[in-house]
Amino acid sequence: MGAIIAVMMTGFAAVGVYKLFTQSDFRKNLFGEFAASPVETTFIFALCACMLLCFWGVFVPVLGTIKIPIMGKRYELWAVAGIASLVGFAIMVFYTWLKTPRSR
Repeated sequence: MGAIIAVMMTGFAAVGVYKLFTQSDFRKNLFGEFAASPVETTFIFALCACMLLCFWGVFVPVLGTIKIPIMGKRYELWAVAGIASLVGFAIMVFYTWLKTPRSR
């Protein structure tokens, strides 16, 4: 199931990058969305990138062996990206919960 999701996310990213370079109206819409909410757009891009790195780090051994030093310890890239994905998802859920109107 995870492999199917990883392939779908990679396909979505590839189509998005292709449209970014080939279609001017798509590029204008994307940059317009970024101008309207730069923090949210950057957060979503970073979250998707971490999810892709986590999935492909597990399924492609070359990506899984890359070590990243954090505070004197060396962690594998896919593990760091997986933790960042989970933390990012938790932040997104908490932010959405804070944005919803509450009844008194």
